[in-house]
Formats: sequence, structure tokens, C-alpha cells
Amino acid sequence: MNPFIFVIPVALLMIGIELWVARRRGLQVYRLKDSITSLNVGTVSQFVITLGAGMNIFMYSVVLDKFGAFEWDTSNPLTWILALVLYDFFYYWVHRTGHEVNLFWAAHVIHHSSEEFNLSTALRQSATGFYFKWVFYVPLALLGFPMKVYLTVAFIDLVYQIWVHTQLVGRLGVLEWFLVTPSNHRVHHGQNEYCLDKNYGGVFSIWDRMFGTYADEREDEPVVYGVRKPLQSWNPIWGNVQHYTLMWQQIRSTTGWRNKLMCVFAGPSWLPPGATPAPEFVPEKFERFDTPAPGWMQGLGVFTCGLGMAVLVHFLLVAKNLAPGKALSYSAAALLAYLVIGWLWQRPRVLEAAHA
Repeated sequence: MNPFIFVIPVALLMIGIELWVARRRGLQVYRLKDSITSLNVGTVSQFVITLGAGMNIFMYSVVLDKFGAFEWDTSNPLTWILALVLYDFFYYWVHRTGHEVNLFWAAHVIHHSSEEFNLSTALRQSATGFYFKWVFYVPLALLGFPMKVYLTVAFIDLVYQIWVHTQLVGRLGVLEWFLVTPSNHRVHHGQNEYCLDKNYGGVFSIWDRMFGTYADEREDEPVVYGVRKPLQSWNPIWGNVQHYTLMWQQIRSTTGWRNKLMCVFAGPSWLPPGATPAPEFVPEKFERFDTPAPGWMQGLGVFTCGLGMAVLVHFLLVAKNLAPGKALSYSAAALLAYLVIGWLWQRPRVLEAAHA
């Protein structure tokens, strides 16, 4: 059974608790449309990743069977601990590459597109990153770690990262030195200059300290969440493809093969010769994206989100027994629903006319 069936209700319970605690403290850390979009993005990613996970498992098993160097005693806790530490080390490089190579940033940017920071942000995961991430974990297969060990530590590493997406937990003292915490992960999601390209670890922050990418949260400069090229959309489908289209437009408008390749493999901030640099980012002047939505439309968004998650749970329960065509039909139905609600939420004239 797919373990994410159990993650979904636990994550929703955590979100409910965070929302309740925030209100008790008089804090507003959630906005409805932003949070619903995060949940929709997460649902979309699970539909796609469930279909694409076969490639990841297939490639790992091929390398493991043909080139796995050692046999590991899975009854020994040290096997699991070592596998988790190594997995997180490779995750650091997956994550860092996802920020520092434009092609891979196109897959990862959706996770940073929320201009809020709360537990729902943790679920805003990419639906397209599976095509390259598996390569970074090939060393685990070469070392011979069994498939069940690999999948288990990958799941642990991912689930750990949910709780660090919160503004309600402050600094955690000595834990900041070796673990990823809410404080140092808030930095990772910031647009502030000191936040850019920092704190890539999944479970352990030691990798960032080792490779010079660590930054502490600053009390005198509140973190501004989001990305410098904002998504400005509630559409989870568009959110997953927007940066690919921007990259393609840049390739088409750039002359010279070297520059075209740089559009793909340089950092996201790279600009072709003669391009106009973006204006200086001023945290105090940043305005979060929003659009008007009458009550009935917000209710429709909540209903659509809940329905999509229910369909996802059913899909995860039966996916193993579905023919590829039926599995694709589940995904297509969910994507269409999210496409429609995302489009409506972004059309102020449509909403204003309906409200009138």
C-alpha cells in the first residue's frame, strides 16, 4: 500500500492544528487561495509522481542488480542509519542542483512559489522533478542498499521535511547546528538577499555548513517568502510548467548556441548579453499576489480541493491494479478540475460579474 495514503490525513491534521494555534496567537499565516493552491499542487504531484515512480524504481533496481557492490544486513539498525545519512547527503545535491541549474529550477520552483510559509507549503511539491532526481541516488544502488531500504529512507527524509514549514516554532538552540529546523528552513524559502541559495539540507543541516551554503535566520530582517519571478497564479498546472515556458521563450529570443545552452544549464538568475537586469529587490515593497473571489467561489475551491484529495486517496489505493489507461484517466480528471478552478480564481472580471 502506498504510504502517502497515511501521510495525507496526518498532514491535514497538522495543518488544522497549526491554523488553530496561529489564530490563538493572533497570527495570520494562512490565506485561503494560497493554501488551497498548495494542496492542489500537492495532489497533482502525487497523481503524476505515482505514475512516474516506476521509472525511478526501475532504474534503481537495474543498477542494484547489475552493479550493487555489497550486501547489507537489514536487521542491523546501522544499515538504516547509514542509508538515511547518505540519502540526505545526496538529497542535498539534488536540492542544490534544483536551485542552481535553470532546467532543474523549472521543476523545483513550484515548491517556492507560495508567498506564505506554513505546513500547506510543504505539500506544494513538483510534478516534474522525477525525471532527473533518480540519477543522484545511483550511488546508493552501487553500494548495494536494498530497494526497501532505499524507499524507506527516501520516505522518512521527505516526511521529516513537512514539519519544518512553519512560522510558529522559533529557534531550537543546539539543534540548529546539525538538523534542518523551521528557523533555518524559513531562510531557504526567502527572497531576501541573504536567503538566496541557502540551506539545502533535507534532514541534516551539516551539509550546508560543510559546503558553505548555510545561513541563520535574522531577527532584524523578516523573511519575505516566494520567488523573485512570482508565479501570480492559482493554477497548479500552470505552476508546474510556467518556468519551462519562460526558459523556452528565453532560448528562442537569444542568439548563439552558447547563450542558448546557458539559458538551460546556467543559474536561474543568468541573463543573456544585453538583457535588462531585474530591478533591485526591496523586501519592504514586496506585495503578495491576490485576486478577488466571492464566497461561493472560495467554497467551490475548498470543495474541489477536498474532492481531488478524496479521488487521490482512492487512486493510491487502487493504482497497482489499474491498467495504464485507467490510471491516466484518474489523473486527467483531477488535472482538468484544477485547471478550471485555477482559471476562474484568476479572472477578476468573471468573478466580479458573477458576484454582481
